[in-house]
Amino acid sequence: MSQHPDRPQDGPPAARRAETLEWSDAMLLGHAPIDAAHEEFVEVVSVLANCTQHTALGCLQAVEAHLLSHFAIEREWMEKTDFPAADCHLDEHQRVIDAVQKVNALAAVGEVGLQDVKRLAQALADWFPGHADYMDSALSAWINKKMHGGAPVVLRRDLHVEAAV
Repeated sequence: MSQHPDRPQDGPPAARRAETLEWSDAMLLGHAPIDAAHEEFVEVVSVLANCTQHTALGCLQAVEAHLLSHFAIEREWMEKTDFPAADCHLDEHQRVIDAVQKVNALAAVGEVGLQDVKRLAQALADWFPGHADYMDSALSAWINKKMHGGAPVVLRRDLHVEAAV
């Protein structure tokens, strides 16, 4: 990997900046396979965000492998349950995979540097909460309705709610 700190990169759809991406029960959506994939996503993106020049390629490969598996799991559930918003959801997944694969390929031949890799990690951390809150929560609710006849029940440990003043 070479150092090209000011080379612009395509990334996942823009979102508000997340200071850190840490897993908590507040991220649970109520469908265990999706929740497990989300917890792993947070882990691989956190490792990517903290990678070094020497570990960056391996971390990028781990993120790509995770996304391919994670998005395949969601695709299977969308197909199995005839999820009505599947096309929009899958299009967003494809844009994210395309961005990760592009950075991974460029890093493998030394065309992007560590700052680009960390910028990708930040873009993924910024993108994920909104995607999970809107698209994946709708998918989880749909799956639970189709499979169990109702909305998901989510028990969140250690959830801290700020009191309104």
